[in-house]
Amino acid sequence: MDTRVASLVGGANVPFLVSARMPAGLHHGFSMRAGGVSAPPFDALNLGWKWGDDPACVGENHRRLLAVSGASVMLRASQVHGVRILRVGSDDDPASVAAEQADGLCSDEPGLGLSVHVADCTPILMACPRTGACAALHAGWRGTVAGLARAGVETMVGQFGCRPDDLYVALGPCIGLCCFEVGGEVEASFVAAMPSARQNGVITSVPGRRPRIDLRRFQQLELEAAGVLREHIDTSDDCTLCDANRRFYSFRGAGRSTGQSVGFILRV
Repeated sequence: MDTRVASLVGGANVPFLVSARMPAGLHHGFSMRAGGVSAPPFDALNLGWKWGDDPACVGENHRRLLAVSGASVMLRASQVHGVRILRVGSDDDPASVAAEQADGLCSDEPGLGLSVHVADCTPILMACPRTGACAALHAGWRGTVAGLARAGVETMVGQFGCRPDDLYVALGPCIGLCCFEVGGEVEASFVAAMPSARQNGVITSVPGRRPRIDLRRFQQLELEAAGVLREHIDTSDDCTLCDANRRFYSFRGAGRSTGQSVGFILRV
């Protein structure tokens, strides 16, 4: 994925990652730590409201995100590590949407920003160039094994008449196989959801260490099984935990949340 830098009025620069595979006619991105006003340990573009950061700083960070996104409004839901995906429209009240328990938003209305908040979980963005529909999904390990990526495809098909092979998907920065060590219960959950998980590289065993999980590998395989073309799936190689330049927020890396990034998408 490529880094794009947006310059705001007043001279602030806000970098975010974009996928070259996503179709024209939409704006999207994965925010990073740089470009905001929050003080340590939330420095700097913290977009999470509930972790103790100064609300005025979080509000300014969201204003900057809105400016670089090109959206008229940016919607979010109350994420609960499930598989519910909520269809939204321009008549929906942002506060009411934010109170809804869901881990995905979808729409085909222009100018309506859809966002998910992450700090190790995978932000998944979907787009259908034929219908103009798009979706943003928040996939932690629980949502991943519950089938959120597949649910995203099914929602796009059912709500907007997309065909699976119409869809383009970007899997953003998350905790990588290099760092996501899990216990036996989590490993068993992945095997139950995908019996071939060890054979296909989702689970890697290292002698003397706990098993490691590749979230994006699971999501990619599930998307392909749902009919999304492999060449339509773009996967970031970035790990939010061990990134050498500390570009991303990581819940595991901090031992608690010191901020969240956002994956966003909208039809223009």
